Amino acid sequence: MKDTPRFKPTVLILGSSIFEQWSCVQAAVPGCRVANRAIGGTVTAFWAEHLATVLTEESPDFVLYYCGSNDLNAEVSDEAIVANVLACRTTLQALAPAAKLAYFGIIKAPQKLGKWEQIDQINAQIAQGLLPCDLYVESNTVFFPGSAPAGHYFIDDGLHLTDDAYAALSEYAQPLLAEWIF
Repeated sequence: MKDTPRFKPTVLILGSSIFEQWSCVQAAVPGCRVANRAIGGTVTAFWAEHLATVLTEESPDFVLYYCGSNDLNAEVSDEAIVANVLACRTTLQALAPAAKLAYFGIIKAPQKLGKWEQIDQINAQIAQGLLPCDLYVESNTVFFPGSAPAGHYFIDDGLHLTDDAYAALSEYAQPLLAEWIF
């Protein structure tokens, strides 16, 4: 007797370099097919403009999205960052109505010193704008455990993550994503 193939959800990874470099993301979503389409250096306006094209090539059940950090460096307004992220949500709903979105909050990295309160405000606004079926993942629970970022999780540029940081992110996100996906 042949085994019936088990449904294997497709998880699409989108965003900037933080997610582009998440090579151990499969550990956060075991049992899923992962397509990593994140692109280093991108800003939220890029994804608001190009997500429709990606969705013609991918048919995700779930989307994990991290973007906004580069917007802060480019001095994009808070309102525009939030609007662009929520525009991605609208595009996803229109082109893949069954797909759900998990937004990972902008990380309060050492490079973002002086913008940590702003990051909290942006993350809160994005979390508020998500649909009830979506998931907001507070990345700073991992990377900003107290009054400052955990320095050992960042490479010398003060922005990008170490292998240990990615392992910690996968470990933190896995139960949240498992409950949300399955």
